Amino acid sequence: MHKIENISQFHSYSESLSAGGQPTLEQLKSLKEAGFEVIINISPVSARNALHNEHQLTENLKLDYIHFPVDCSALKPFHYLTFRNILKSTEGQKTFIHCGANIKSSNLIHMYLVLEKGIDEAESLSILKKIQNPEDKWLSYFKRMGMPGVTKQDFITGVSGSK
Repeated sequence: MHKIENISQFHSYSESLSAGGQPTLEQLKSLKEAGFEVIINISPVSARNALHNEHQLTENLKLDYIHFPVDCSALKPFHYLTFRNILKSTEGQKTFIHCGANIKSSNLIHMYLVLEKGIDEAESLSILKKIQNPEDKWLSYFKRMGMPGVTKQDFITGVSGSK
C-alpha cells in the first residue's frame, strides 16, 4: 500500500489538514486508512493528471468529496471566499486538499492560515516556501484579498513584509 507521504508535494499542516498533488486510487485508499474523512479537489476535470471519476472513487471509499475547480489564470475574490467557507464547513474532520501539484492548494491554504487562523504571515510563508514559490499573480492575489503584505523580495529572502 502506498504511504500518504508519497503523494506528490504532500504536506501536513496539522493532524486534521493536509494537502498535496493529485493522488492515485491507491493513495486515496491510504488516505482513508490514515483516517481522512474529506477530500477536496480544486483541479478542473480537464487537468492532465486528473483521476478519472475521482468523485465516484472517493464515494466508494466512504470519503466525503468536494470538487471546487479553481482557475488560477483568472483568480477572483470568490475563489478564496468559497475555499474559506469549504474549509470552515469541514473543521473537525480530517481533510486532504489537492490540485494537480499542490500549487493552488498550498497558496489558498497559506491565505486561510493567515487570514482566518491568525497564523503569522512570516511563519506561514516559511511553510509555503517548503512546498513551492508562488508566482507573481498569487502575490498580487494575496494582497488584493487582505494579506498584510508579502512581496516578491519577501519570498526571495524568506522575510515577511507583515512585520
